[in-house]
Amino acid sequence: MEWTLKRVWSGAELREHWVLSDEEIQLLKGRSAVGRVLFAYMLKHYQLYARFPSSLSSVSTEVIDFLAAQVSANFERLDNEQALKRSMRDYAQEVRAHLKLRRFDQTGKQDFKNWLLSELLPQALEPHRVTAEVKAWFSTQRYELPKAKALKRLLGEAERIFEIELFESIVGALTDSACTALNDLLDTTPRPSKFSRLRSGPGKPSLESILTIIDRLQLIRQIGLPSGFLDKFPTALVARYRQRAGSEDVWELRRHPEMTRLALLAIYSAKRETELIDDLVETLIGITHKIAVRAEKRVVSELVGELTKVNGKTTLLFRIAEAANAEPEGSVRQVIYPVVGEQTIADLVKEYRSDGPAYVKRIYRKIRTSYAQHYRRMMMPLLSTLEFRSTNLWCQPLLEALSLLRCPHDAASRYFPIEKVAVDDVIQPKWRECVIENSARGQERVNRINYEICVLHELRAKLRTKEIWVENAGRFCDPAKDLPQDFEAKREEYCQQLDLPSSAEEFVRTLSGQMQTALTEFDQGLAGNSSVRIKMLGDKARISVSPLKAQPEPPNLQALRDELVKRWPVTSLLDALKETDLRVGFSQHFSSTASRQHLKGEELSRRLLLVLYGLGTNMGLKALAAGKNGVSYKELLYLRRRYIHADNLRQATRLIANATMQIRQREIWGDGSTSCASDSTQFGAWDQNLMTEWHQRYNGRGVMIYWHVDTNATCIHSQLKRCSSSEVASMMEGVLHHCTEMEVDRQYVDTHGQSLIAFAFCTLLDFDLMPRFKGIARQKLVRARPKSEQSYRHIDPLFANRPIDWDLIKQQYHEMIRLASALYTRTADPEAILRRFSRGASTHPTYMALLELGRAAKTIFLCRYLNSEQLRQEIHSGLNVVERWNGVNNFICFGKAGEFTSNRLEDQETSALCLHLLQSSMVYINTLMIQDVLSDPVWAARMTERDWAGLSPLPHSHYNPYGEFPLDMEARLPLHDLELAA
Repeated sequence: MEWTLKRVWSGAELREHWVLSDEEIQLLKGRSAVGRVLFAYMLKHYQLYARFPSSLSSVSTEVIDFLAAQVSANFERLDNEQALKRSMRDYAQEVRAHLKLRRFDQTGKQDFKNWLLSELLPQALEPHRVTAEVKAWFSTQRYELPKAKALKRLLGEAERIFEIELFESIVGALTDSACTALNDLLDTTPRPSKFSRLRSGPGKPSLESILTIIDRLQLIRQIGLPSGFLDKFPTALVARYRQRAGSEDVWELRRHPEMTRLALLAIYSAKRETELIDDLVETLIGITHKIAVRAEKRVVSELVGELTKVNGKTTLLFRIAEAANAEPEGSVRQVIYPVVGEQTIADLVKEYRSDGPAYVKRIYRKIRTSYAQHYRRMMMPLLSTLEFRSTNLWCQPLLEALSLLRCPHDAASRYFPIEKVAVDDVIQPKWRECVIENSARGQERVNRINYEICVLHELRAKLRTKEIWVENAGRFCDPAKDLPQDFEAKREEYCQQLDLPSSAEEFVRTLSGQMQTALTEFDQGLAGNSSVRIKMLGDKARISVSPLKAQPEPPNLQALRDELVKRWPVTSLLDALKETDLRVGFSQHFSSTASRQHLKGEELSRRLLLVLYGLGTNMGLKALAAGKNGVSYKELLYLRRRYIHADNLRQATRLIANATMQIRQREIWGDGSTSCASDSTQFGAWDQNLMTEWHQRYNGRGVMIYWHVDTNATCIHSQLKRCSSSEVASMMEGVLHHCTEMEVDRQYVDTHGQSLIAFAFCTLLDFDLMPRFKGIARQKLVRARPKSEQSYRHIDPLFANRPIDWDLIKQQYHEMIRLASALYTRTADPEAILRRFSRGASTHPTYMALLELGRAAKTIFLCRYLNSEQLRQEIHSGLNVVERWNGVNNFICFGKAGEFTSNRLEDQETSALCLHLLQSSMVYINTLMIQDVLSDPVWAARMTERDWAGLSPLPHSHYNPYGEFPLDMEARLPLHDLELAA
């Protein structure tokens, strides 16, 4: 468990945790100035941490100053350390008496265990949240927190009891036949074993992948697991044991006691079924898209040689009409060809065929050929495996079509009577002529193969927006499960959580006022704004913004980088990682997925550092095992499987980010930042999986890593994403769930990181979205009130035709809060929520209300953006930081040309997080090195204002990631023992 003290406090955090009540201030009467501050600190420290501090060495100056201001005292630290400790002991006794703290005896220990078993452990919280909950329990129950070793022993005992009870509950729900089938998964007589087959990845979207996934699903369903037997357990708890079972091989699973083995296999199989259903749906979506795209590419390539663009068609038409009118009885060759030309006529015909209905039919014929000759084999197994559901009335025709295709009686039919099939909302108008044919008797009928293609394409669209969902799926589950189930009962609490008014009228009144103020300020300031102009092109207004002036090059930063090279030449990245761990201790928080661990202390940390370095640099583990570190490849591989997973890595990167923020010296780096920039960068990756995609922008296959980096180059969050995934969703995920001490209130993004929906959700989630617009000339403002009620002197030409529909926002206000609460409480993934509003939702009232809210929020931002060159410079500078962060990625992740050489999603995500950890460690050490240099008064005096503004902890010319990799845990980097760095 993590018990580090927070050292960087924002104003809001100080007011939340360190404000003294009137009753507490009364306790300070009669004390000296130092005594008042010290007593107040001891009191509030216990309330926050449930224990008393042993010294003031790690206390934040912001906290002391904040308390001193409340008690009207000027606090000066005592020079006599013994007197200070004696005073702290005395004040601790007084606080104990005042709060009536109880002795943590056997009764208290039993109460603590009961609370752990019934409330805390079932939630399977992340380590830092467990720490917070334990502190809160001790504070509420008025017990003083015991020492770390005793507390760890109590937690361990409770965890063992909880696990036994959990496994007994799961195995008790299984039938004898299910237990036998689960044990059969580990039978190694058939090679590979059934368990190994289940663990394999889905492969790239193809017919073979679909059939393989269906085979694995049937294998799990033959076990006969009880329906919903894991529903009563929290998702996070089930996911933790699924991860444990997935990290073990057949031999290790067979060594467990029978109850443990059966419980782990049951959890793994149930979760794997959900994952396989998701994979199957993803593969279906990918294949359907691939069939259409490949067909269109083939048609386009065929037409390239045929297509000749004909210009001046109006003139040609006049000539043809004039010639035909003059000689109506003549032949085409005698009358038309002399005027226009035979080749021109042929070109006109080719152009029409390539750009009209004939072009659509040509593409459809390619799609039909590909589907009928190859992909059609997946249709019946797919329909018999997946259960599609929908509560939307307009999706019922598609569900009826799926039922018709699933019916075995019609399997051999080539045609359906038109009255038997659903036509509307299933067959696209452009394909209607290809699907509906006339029989020899002149009766309309539906071609079955063509109808199946239409059903697949429509199904793909509905699955992506979750208008149709799949039974027992995870990502493609019932969309109602994405939303808080208790929203109606706890609406007020959710509004308070989001810091929003419960009244829609109050929300609209506040937002409307902000919008009118922003528009007025922009209109009044435009005349004196030399960098922004409105240009008229015909009857259209365009915004013209002068480019930002290039800032002068900082005169001393290159010399500072040279000084780093001089003081710490050829520093090993592995040594930087080791030094970070020795100071931060992040390796101590890596827990094994196994029930027990044998490696302890320094040896475990040493091996973990080798594994993290091998994965972060993308060299792999064999290169590290080949050195002089006395550890084999198999030993490193064991740690990789048992310790290196996403939860542990995110915990480690969080600790490093927090430590970096804590060691920053304010006079060098400025006040704590609440601004963050986000951007993505592409990495090459093997493509036999559902994550890797080909992207035209990068002209290659790969995956994206989406980074969130603060203005001082500390990365607070990273995500592995598809190239085609929504950057808006990634942006919101990082802001809401980065888990560091930083509170983000400003988020800088490029143009593709914003949208109207993004502006709407950012307004509801209480942070400012600040994009750098690429097409600023095309942007439009929106009126808060109709033009007849309010007009503006300078900016009237920039407004869109329609003002904001405030009534619609009021009507859908609580539905929008429900969606925002789902994002905030993590009941839904941001991408799942945003997909609902990306396609096919143009008439949904909540979608329309979000668009209106987004238009209002975007107008407010545009007014501020155009009115302030300083704001534009701030956004540009913030995005430059994350782009510099991206530039260092290739320096660190140099192995295998920076390509992720695994087809397992878990391996790719692990590589991305290890890169994040290694680069964050470099930033941490660079921060200490730069502070070490600038502690020299001579160097500090050389720094100019431009030097301070351009200072970054990202220089890496003094590092060497290559060569041999010896790891000596005793050797340290020659850094001064700064107080905050220790």
